[in-house]
Amino acid sequence: MIDELREELYLYNLLRQLFLKEPTKELINELAEIDPPDETDNEINYGLKLLIESVRKNEYRLNEWIEELALEYARLFIGPKNPPAVPYASFYLSESRSLMTDETIDVRKRYLEAGMAVQELYSIPDDHIGIELEFIYYLTQKIIEYFEQGKREEASRLFEMRSDFLSDHMASWLPFFADKVIEFTAEDFYKGAAFILRGIIEDLK
Repeated sequence: MIDELREELYLYNLLRQLFLKEPTKELINELAEIDPPDETDNEINYGLKLLIESVRKNEYRLNEWIEELALEYARLFIGPKNPPAVPYASFYLSESRSLMTDETIDVRKRYLEAGMAVQELYSIPDDHIGIELEFIYYLTQKIIEYFEQGKREEASRLFEMRSDFLSDHMASWLPFFADKVIEFTAEDFYKGAAFILRGIIEDLK
């Protein structure tokens, strides 16, 4: 179980960096060192392969490509208005397609209950995809830590909290968000990230 959690920790660490802001040169260089999966029989592996191969394909023009990725990040997720892939849960879960709804407040309560301090609190709504992935990363990290310390009760409590957040909340909107990214970008870097997201939710089923 710990080994599985470590693999998941790696994926959530990657995804939180990909979706919270435009990629840094350090992140791109780290991805360039990873071998793409040989098997692409599931969406997580397929997404990783797309992502890593897009990095290798653009290594010769890295600075220019990073600027292009930053522009694509802004176009997809920020706008100036009506971005094609709105990165907030409340947009998908409210009938009026509103932001900062009760869903956002509920997400904030879950963060506080788990003891996670949100660094971007009040500057980015709590139900931003990047913050939610940060939360899952945080929980996974703490679960591993508690298991290694023999604190089974604390680990189980956070594991249940993580499962509920993934299955009750994230699974209800992430597939729609991922589909939008895949539909509206020609950039394999972001398509790959979206396939990984979709694969994670698919695994919950």
